[in-house]
Amino acid sequence: YNSDIQNMMEQIYPLDTTGKLMDKNFDPGRFRVYPLLEDVYGNNSSTIEKNLKNINTPYGAVQFNNNGKAAESLKNVLYELHGISKNNGKLNSYIYPLNGTFNYRHIAGTNLLSPHAFGIAIDLVRDNRDYWKWATESQGQERIASYPKEIVETFEKNNFIWGGKWNHFDTLHFEYRPEIIMKAKYFNNNDKIKDAWYKGAPLEDKQVKDYVDKINKALK
Repeated sequence: YNSDIQNMMEQIYPLDTTGKLMDKNFDPGRFRVYPLLEDVYGNNSSTIEKNLKNINTPYGAVQFNNNGKAAESLKNVLYELHGISKNNGKLNSYIYPLNGTFNYRHIAGTNLLSPHAFGIAIDLVRDNRDYWKWATESQGQERIASYPKEIVETFEKNNFIWGGKWNHFDTLHFEYRPEIIMKAKYFNNNDKIKDAWYKGAPLEDKQVKDYVDKINKALK
């Protein structure tokens, strides 16, 4: 959905992984503020392509947006998962072959750009039960329940959200959304009254600071 910042930040992304399909219309992070994404990652195809970085990973080379530490974060995820998979061989069957990162396209049935168009999303191994338009709720529930927590938690630790935590599920999909993860951590922190929601963000990075400032301004 194209939204405003207040709506984007309203639903709190759950950091616990229950293996259950989310309640009706609970889609934290599926609401996107396109002017904000354009400011950070690029506002047209040529600008976005200039911001892409080729990164080598244990699962092959991929392109990802280099702004806001997105590419660095994805590289960390895939190397960490590769290390975990050495002691848990089944993980690789959920990860490889990768199903795509950058792809300048619209979300099916809409005129809205996909997060893949900004180079901030990755799809892992595809299963016919992965997408709410392809599968029944019971099939989606079955897939979500079987999905390895290690994969989800590793992505979340590196500021990605999982489409398996949307009622309109997209289980193979992980999206770099540090603002959503930061707020989730804030509301899971008993000291949240003292701390700002963006505590821990690398504010020395000008792009990150500008991103936080834009959100704070809109929330006032």
